[in-house]
Amino acid sequence: MKFRLLSLAAVVTASTFAASGAAVAAHDTNPSAKVASYSYGLNTVQAPTISGAEGSTRITSLPNGKIRVQVEASGLSPNLPHAMHLHGVDGPATDMACPGAGADSDGDGFVSVPEGAPFYGGILASLTTSGGTGGADALALDRFPVADADGHLTYSRTFTNDSALANADTVQVVVHGIDVNGSGTYDLDGAGEAPLVPGSGVPFEATMPVLCGGVAN
Repeated sequence: MKFRLLSLAAVVTASTFAASGAAVAAHDTNPSAKVASYSYGLNTVQAPTISGAEGSTRITSLPNGKIRVQVEASGLSPNLPHAMHLHGVDGPATDMACPGAGADSDGDGFVSVPEGAPFYGGILASLTTSGGTGGADALALDRFPVADADGHLTYSRTFTNDSALANADTVQVVVHGIDVNGSGTYDLDGAGEAPLVPGSGVPFEATMPVLCGGVAN
């Protein structure tokens, strides 16, 4: 399963989407002229009957050319890894947005990665706990933070990633992973196969966006 997930990373990150009506949003007060810090809430993507998760995040651009990302979340599927990414558009400042349950265009009851990406854009950084933070790490579930037995997750990492640093003031943070059927793992019985590449065998549960937040929301 690990190798199948890793092989899909390029597919997940290959497309960068543009959202209509995007506008540059105001940020919270920066602590100094040398440190740019952006803080905002994370809200559920799926219908409340599927997920009641919530959280907050802070993105900080440091003067040493690194970026620090902090995430605090609750109501996640317990004892499971949760893929997390900075999403957006690499280039001119473009504030994206977050999808809601209404983004479920195929009516299957879940918002998928293909349905969410037009709102929040492509992957600019993978919020792993160690190792690489690029697109190739997008689904490396063995290196993403794991929620505790109560569904609480705390993450903080300072790393070098040029795309994330250059777009820190417009990114969206997206947290993935919902154990739909409560089996204690990500499996095909919960919601079937992830609608990324047919025949991949990757559980939809592992890729399902659960929380999203950013400066445009």
